Amino acid sequence: MYKNNVEIVIARYNESLLWLNEYPFTEFEYIVYNKGDNENFNKTNVKKIVQIQNVGRCDHTYLYHIIHNYNNLSGITVFFPGSIDIDYKKNKAIQLLNNIINSNYKNAYFLGNNDNVKELHKNFTLDEWKCSHSENFLKNNESTLLKCKLRPYAKWYRYFFGNIQAKWWIFCGIFSIDKRDIIQHNINRYIRLIHTVNTHSNPEAAHYIERSWGAIFYPLIYTVKIQG
Repeated sequence: MYKNNVEIVIARYNESLLWLNEYPFTEFEYIVYNKGDNENFNKTNVKKIVQIQNVGRCDHTYLYHIIHNYNNLSGITVFFPGSIDIDYKKNKAIQLLNNIINSNYKNAYFLGNNDNVKELHKNFTLDEWKCSHSENFLKNNESTLLKCKLRPYAKWYRYFFGNIQAKWWIFCGIFSIDKRDIIQHNINRYIRLIHTVNTHSNPEAAHYIERSWGAIFYPLIYTVKIQG
């Protein structure tokens, strides 16, 4: 069954995950990487829970999954933060899953923005940021970021990606990717990146990575790119 070709990863801190009871989320099974201190969440269709350290935001979680499953990745991997119940995130997630369903579970989709990633964000830095989900904020209201050693963004980008002209990027940590677009790069690519976000719960580098998934998997050959 083509549905078995899809694996969905959730990066969870303190969210209830009640959205798992809603369509089209009910059509899939999930791996929850739990970065919180409890398991008080909805486990509908959750096939596996992995407890990991609360560092690096969801971007660390996604890299962690890729690194630890590099040799047995599903054909399509979908990455979600636990905070999908925020409306603008849920709408994007529903659109993404509906596209996968309508392709008979054969295609991964990268719903993003078609811009020159490095040029668009070249001067980007971030000194403070608070989590957007109320359930997470109750447990962790820190706002000061661990500043990236390489900043602004253009300097960081050049160090990791050189002069490649990646043109697709996303916000909110919501995307899917074809396995072939992941393994076209050596695992060391992902290990280098995770080292930038594995020591602090609120690193600036996570926001750089969030903007860089199109560059990380560049070129996106097998994943369908859609503006959205």
